[in-house]
Amino acid sequence: MNETTVVILGAGMSGICMAIKLREAGIEDLVMLEKSESPGGTWNDNTYPGACCDVASHLYSFSFEPNPDWSRAYSEQAQIRSYFEHCVEKYGLRSSIRYGTTVVSAHYEEETGHWLVGTADGENLRCKFLVSGLGQLNLPNTPHFEGAESFQGESFHSARWNHDLDLTGKRVAVIGNAASAIQFIPPVAEQAQQVTIYQRSANYLLARNDSTYSEADKQRYRDHPWLQKLSRLRWFLRQELVLFGAMLSGSLRQRLVTKVARQYLEDEISDPRMREQLSPDYPMGCKRVLVSDDYYQALVKHDVDLVTSLIVGIGPEGVRTQDDIEREVDIIIYGTGFRATEFLAELDVRGRNGIALKDSWADGAEALRGIAVPGYPNLFLLYGPNTNLGHNSIIYMVEAQVKYIVQCLDKVLAHDLKSLEANERASANFNQRLQAELEKTVWGGECGSWYKNDSGKITNNWPHTATRFAFSMRSPDFTEYNMSV
Repeated sequence: MNETTVVILGAGMSGICMAIKLREAGIEDLVMLEKSESPGGTWNDNTYPGACCDVASHLYSFSFEPNPDWSRAYSEQAQIRSYFEHCVEKYGLRSSIRYGTTVVSAHYEEETGHWLVGTADGENLRCKFLVSGLGQLNLPNTPHFEGAESFQGESFHSARWNHDLDLTGKRVAVIGNAASAIQFIPPVAEQAQQVTIYQRSANYLLARNDSTYSEADKQRYRDHPWLQKLSRLRWFLRQELVLFGAMLSGSLRQRLVTKVARQYLEDEISDPRMREQLSPDYPMGCKRVLVSDDYYQALVKHDVDLVTSLIVGIGPEGVRTQDDIEREVDIIIYGTGFRATEFLAELDVRGRNGIALKDSWADGAEALRGIAVPGYPNLFLLYGPNTNLGHNSIIYMVEAQVKYIVQCLDKVLAHDLKSLEANERASANFNQRLQAELEKTVWGGECGSWYKNDSGKITNNWPHTATRFAFSMRSPDFTEYNMSV
């Protein structure tokens, strides 16, 4: 049986950052287990046409690894994936990554203080520390509709795009209209004969105002790195000071950003009926605020039908809605997002006394500072419960988490501890305060967002600014942990 100090689940953004910083701290005995054949995580999985980032390029990158060669203010999927591949090569992580390895279980051994990690091919690895870099957006959500299995055309989820399928001249149904869908609908509409969008609820949409970086721009960033740092700071402060305010119920900034979004809708959509269909009936920020320069424009320019009647079933020829209309289509694309509240759902994780993590999280996932879970010693989570943002770069958040976790591992190794485990009372107090603060935000409203689980618990978002999160994570308070020797 192979044994190592650290096993990192996933070679996406979080896992790569964790591995780089562990090596810088002198912890080089690590293995990264990645189910795909290349790094990049969500940017490796989501290859649909039009895929790009909602956060500006200079901000959606590691602070310690700026990239002066971004081609656009908001980068496309292929370039982001290439950036993470570059990080893997530059920081010498290739030899530490085992591609094509699907993890199915992780069991804690109380006698040894180690984790036993099992893979789909029957191999077991033992490690002192287990770090999950699987995040929140790795399990595609494909809702079940009655009769869906009888559909005679092609169907797939946007995160599993069928690139072999030619959409030219086809009648395409798109189920969903959120972050991924508004990106792939415009290029799909360019190819397809007709597109029918099945919208469950409208979204607040802001103009992306994307732009390209010229070769002269790139050269300036190479010659004067401080210019890129200044650009990063400008984007960061814009998100912190303006967009975060839109998440605060009743705030002036929420009213201002709402007005901007409504004006954008009015400017681009002249049809009163479609404008009404695209107008949200909930406060700004309750669901993810979207950005696009071509979604509204595609609805007007191409043969696109927007349907707001609920889907009641799928038949051999098409999609049937509550208004008793069945629209015939050739292809169904599910733009229905991810099972974001089901953290580590596909793994059998068992801690002390063999208790399954899914049972500990029966009422909704939670962790001390989004990092550690009572009953699961030496297990650390990246982009875990309540560490998501509705306004800023998740990479900034993950860097703060990585710094915190490295200090936790240093504590165990420096003092030759058997384990470090979140204290149950400290975790409960932290999450009680957190949920009370979350209820004060716009996410406490009822709008059907993916930030909440089925019982209404907000499992995904952090209620404050990214700056406040980083400040709170600057160093662990070890009185919040139990230490075993």
